[in-house]
Amino acid sequence: MELIVVTGYSGAGRHSVLGALEDSGCTALDNVPPRLLGPLLELEAKLQPNRERLVVGMDSRQPDFVDDFAPLLDRLNHVQVPVQVVFVEASEAVLLRRFSETRRPHHLAQQGTAEEGIRKERELLAPIRALASTIIDTSQLSLSELRLRIASLVPQVPSRNTAVRLLSFGFKRGVPADADVILDARFLPNPFYVEALKPLTGRDWPVQEYLLESPDYREFLERAESWLRWSLPLVQQEGRAYHTLAIGCTGGQHRSVALVEMLAHRLRGAVAALTVRHRELEG
Repeated sequence: MELIVVTGYSGAGRHSVLGALEDSGCTALDNVPPRLLGPLLELEAKLQPNRERLVVGMDSRQPDFVDDFAPLLDRLNHVQVPVQVVFVEASEAVLLRRFSETRRPHHLAQQGTAEEGIRKERELLAPIRALASTIIDTSQLSLSELRLRIASLVPQVPSRNTAVRLLSFGFKRGVPADADVILDARFLPNPFYVEALKPLTGRDWPVQEYLLESPDYREFLERAESWLRWSLPLVQQEGRAYHTLAIGCTGGQHRSVALVEMLAHRLRGAVAALTVRHRELEG
């Protein structure tokens, strides 16, 4: 089993690197003390003998991290465990800006400034940085660029398809906070005002049949499908794990539900990971 150790400066993006590796299919564990890594690998070998790769995060907050790290690598090399050490860093100016934005204190600053803590950590981790297989400077990297950097670092990591979530909702309860794209279907004919259709939902064929009689509804459906088919490869290229397309109508019972159901029917087979949720119907 290959081991990837991710470490580096506080605020440089270690968690983002771990997340990118995890999204790519790796198993990632954070805040693993060096002294517990040996027992952890033994346990993993027993419980997951076919696992090809394990990613662990380590940082300078762990007691004796610097003193224990070099002997740990020696022991792993002695027992022939393949190890990559990924060191994540950023410029002092970028780290200062990030600490200012998050308003979190640097753990090495004590009563001093974040600048003091950053400089102390640079000195403390200099021996660790010298042992790194790969150094990633995140100062100028966007999240998508970081994911591409990770892909080049471990090109054999399987690439997961972006999970597409189709969500229906009602505007009267507010827009969903986790939606990447929101489409408004309130201008379409409303089955709510048809007495026989009012107690039904967009899952029911009579409602869908009624809506399909509208040229505007059919064009809405075709344009939504066309847009999603066009944009999804670009979204996947950016490295997103999830992409949520939300369609809303007034109450979230008829139009938006029917659109999501019919859009999902058209996309199944073309989209590897597709899920459907109806917020107002499911509570």
